[in-house]
Order: sequence, then structure tokens, then C-alpha cells
Amino acid sequence: MPSVNFRLLLVTDRIQTGGRSLPSLIEQAVNAGLPAIQLRERDLSTSELRALACEIQTITTPRAVPLIVNDRADLALAMSLDGVHLRANSLPAPVARQLVGAHRLVGVSTHSLSEVEQANRDGADYVLFGPIFDTPSKRPFGPPLGLAMLTAACRYSPIPVFAVGGVTSASVPDVRGAGAHGVAVIGAILARDDVAAATREMLAALTPQ
Repeated sequence: MPSVNFRLLLVTDRIQTGGRSLPSLIEQAVNAGLPAIQLRERDLSTSELRALACEIQTITTPRAVPLIVNDRADLALAMSLDGVHLRANSLPAPVARQLVGAHRLVGVSTHSLSEVEQANRDGADYVLFGPIFDTPSKRPFGPPLGLAMLTAACRYSPIPVFAVGGVTSASVPDVRGAGAHGVAVIGAILARDDVAAATREMLAALTPQ
């Protein structure tokens, strides 16, 4: 099983950059120590997504920062990316694993304890669990699950659980206290004026004192 050796995962969303170039913000975050990226730009065509992934790869590869693509096992394979991240209702994890191989990461988004259970059974390497707090990008997935539900998910799950949905550096101690391995964020980094400072702030919050 591939090692999940990061605690901060940046999930991309071009809409939250305030008109700034996504690759340039990723470069700033990587230079500040960002350890992993999930490329999640669902509105792009295959050729556009591939071009964007190529651009980001030139930043991540020299720094050995894992680049995980949303849903597209074919692109993960074709571009030698580090993994694929699946929605709860997309390609089943065992099928994705067959496609991308044992050495690439397979992550799954989960929104309930039963989905966490399924992801563990299916051999996922890690899960994103949320939304924990209220956040516009996660409202389609229902009301916030809260810290008690996160605690239950972490207690159950042998694989790493990343808290997602409205997590800020101020709430990191709470989600870590609930048992989360780490956090996945969008706006807490990409929407900030100083992306490098936001990345360092989040990493500091995730580092045990």
C-alpha cells in the first residue's frame, strides 16, 4: 500500500483564486512547503485538464510533491501522476486500483460512516471525510457533519482520515483532536492574499508542539 506521508492536502479550485493563475499559486504554496495536491477541476475538458496537469507537474515533480487527480484514473496512468481521488459515487476503488496499480494512491471522498466503512473495505489508501464545518463548496453534500461524527469516523477507520469542509488553521487542533490524520483545504489557502503565508500557517497548525 502506498504511504500517505502528508497531513495537508490542497484541493484545487480555479474559482477561488480571485482571478490569479492556479499554477502560480501552487508554485508559491509548494515553495512554502505544501506536501500534496489534489487536482479537482471538474469543468475542464480532458485536453484542458491534461494541459493544466502538465503545467502543475513541472512544479511538483522536482519537489517530489504528490499530484493526485480527481476521478481520472486514465490521466493518472497516462501522465504517471501519483494517484487518483474518487468521489463516493464514481469509479469503485478496487477498479481504480486495478487500473492505476498498487504503487499509486487511491483516495475516496466520504460523507457518512457507511461510506468510510466501504472505502476501507475497498482498499482505499485514505479518505476525505466531510464537510466538517460549513463551507460554500461543500453545501451540495448536505449540512456539516461536525466533530463528533469525525471522531466516530476516525475511530472506525484504520486508514488515514482527512477532515474537509471549512477547516482553517484555527480549527486544525479540533480536527486533529478528533483523530484526523490531516486536513484537505481549498479556500484556506487558495482564497488567501498570501498563499505562501497561508500554507505555512496551516503546516504550523498541523505540526505537533
